[in-house]
Amino acid sequence: MLDRSKQAKGAVRNPIAELFETRALAIVGATPDAGKLGSAPMTAMRNLGFKGEIFGVNPRYDEVMGFPCVKSVADLPEQVTTAMVLVSAEMSLDVVDQCGARGIRSIVLVPQGFGEAGEAGLPRDARILAAAKKYGMAIVGPNTNGISNVATGMAMSMGPIFTMKGKVRPGRVSVVSQSGAMVSNMLSKMGQRGIGIAKTATCGNELVLTMADYLGYIADDPETDVVVLLVETIRDREGLRAALARCRAAGKPVVAVKTGESEIGQKATLSHTGAIAGSFKNTVAFLEKQGVVVAADIETMAAAVECLIRYEWPLKAPQRVGMVSISGGFAALAADEMARIALPLGELSANAVAELKKLPNQSHAINPYDFAAQNAIIPTVLDIFRRDGFNQLIFGLSLLKDGIRETVQKMVIDARKGGYDQIYVVSPETDPAEKAVFQEAGVTVSEDTRPLFEAMKTLGRWRGPSAGPAEPGAADRVSVALPQAGGLMDEAASKAVLGKLGLRVPASRVVGTAPDLPTIAGLKRPLVIKGLSDTIAHKTEYGIVALGLNTDAEVEAGWSKVAAALAKADPKSNRLLVEEMSPSGLEAIVGMQNDPAVGPVVIVGAGGILVELIADAAILIPPFTREEALAKLDATRFGKLLRGYRGKVFDREALADAAVALGRLALSEPRLQSVDINPVFVHEKGVVAVDGKITLDP
Repeated sequence: MLDRSKQAKGAVRNPIAELFETRALAIVGATPDAGKLGSAPMTAMRNLGFKGEIFGVNPRYDEVMGFPCVKSVADLPEQVTTAMVLVSAEMSLDVVDQCGARGIRSIVLVPQGFGEAGEAGLPRDARILAAAKKYGMAIVGPNTNGISNVATGMAMSMGPIFTMKGKVRPGRVSVVSQSGAMVSNMLSKMGQRGIGIAKTATCGNELVLTMADYLGYIADDPETDVVVLLVETIRDREGLRAALARCRAAGKPVVAVKTGESEIGQKATLSHTGAIAGSFKNTVAFLEKQGVVVAADIETMAAAVECLIRYEWPLKAPQRVGMVSISGGFAALAADEMARIALPLGELSANAVAELKKLPNQSHAINPYDFAAQNAIIPTVLDIFRRDGFNQLIFGLSLLKDGIRETVQKMVIDARKGGYDQIYVVSPETDPAEKAVFQEAGVTVSEDTRPLFEAMKTLGRWRGPSAGPAEPGAADRVSVALPQAGGLMDEAASKAVLGKLGLRVPASRVVGTAPDLPTIAGLKRPLVIKGLSDTIAHKTEYGIVALGLNTDAEVEAGWSKVAAALAKADPKSNRLLVEEMSPSGLEAIVGMQNDPAVGPVVIVGAGGILVELIADAAILIPPFTREEALAKLDATRFGKLLRGYRGKVFDREALADAAVALGRLALSEPRLQSVDINPVFVHEKGVVAVDGKITLDP
């Protein structure tokens, strides 16, 4: 990351801009050998028609692939402003210094062997950082596949797709990726959908420039309308937050794919980038909080980008999806796929049903609607769906004979031109020329329904390119005294904090280890007795819990049993907690953790024994409102239980309020490492925090 405390904003901006806008560049380590890396960027730029000057640097050649070649960096002509370094990691250290001394402040540093290699690479990191600071350099990488500006034909990149004619064409979508190899895959998937590219950057180790730096530049780029991110981890949270805010201010949608959802995926991320990846779900929640459209995979990302560039977003009215099809079988299969991903088909109104029944067709007047080979009624049916408020229409186009197919295509395009903004054509097979005609008319064409339906579902709830979080205000913070010492707070101290937040906790007493019934007078039985410890997080594992105590004898026996177990488990502790047993309710968990990648995160979901069984908790980034918490909860299976199960309805609003309170505490107390309230009993009216523990940083 660039050190903004030492450099003026302009000094940072210019070298980054020069990377993408250079008109004279050098390839250090250039070679005519097609089997070596040094030939790839020259091949790519010749293919893309780079409009500037290219110079090779290699003492073995006077020219490389028709481009002039000099012996050293010092021999480069004055106009060269940017260099791509393709020599070994050790050799590159001197090359970067030579570039700085020569006045070249924009570097693409390709070699591996830096921080990602472990201890051996750290001294090399230090050398590069020192050069960047000394000369005010913008350095891509190291361990990068490079960058490109397709409009100018600049491709200081190792991406193989740039060397393939016709695979990448100019457009208005820019890509920033923390994976170098995946850029070619992303560009290929978008290219198949007719999407042109503006600029690309592969971050590599982000030793100097981070994803936030590239995104900040692209936010101001007049040639970019949509931004795509491939995120492995977040190294500069506040920088990324600020860059995403700039994209929102510019009205530029950002679509992201996050890697590392599985445990194996997270390990792969670690070994690939040398960075510790934050929790997948937490990072997704952080990105969505910033207004980013998060796609599940590369195919869905490409579908979402195509939707964004062809249609108007966000939807002006609640999402209503209709489907019409040349084939009833396709319609049934597509409807099944929609049900699997929870993208519902809307209900036809009585008026629409009546109009459809009047048509010369034996098909049922339902959604999805089958034309049953009566192609002449297509325009009428499309108009009925449009007037009935279906703002997204899927058109199933099966294989048809020549002549008929062109007629049907024209009907769909005419409907699009006539005011039906969002029409999506899906077909098992589409001729490239036919697909191009649809795309030119602003209609997406998909052969695979799942990515399209996933994209439609995600974009259907998107608030728009300018929507983002409000800055935390005074109402988003609370003042609660916490102990100076770090580590685990015992349950009594933790619940005292929760009580001050407004959460209801059971009535209780803190007592000594010797049974003393008068000290607990006034507590309603049955009682529970727990050992208090600031080292033991899970009491049941150590036998320091006694439940359901009613009689004096039961209370005294439980008291003695817990005290004896506590003396073994934590000899330093001599206090117990005696509290009223709360009537059981629906068990929930409300928790908070300070994620190293994204900061405070609040989790709400099924608690107790259901934590693993229903593992789809709502994840929220503070600050958030009760309404936001409820919306997230309602999208989970646990949310369905809250709304009502076997005649019981639970106080979901009170649970959401508990989450909001925890979010306020997280924003107010930077030392808060984690909070675990499990279980929280959710009743028909109100919630009770039955157990709770808070952990503080030292």
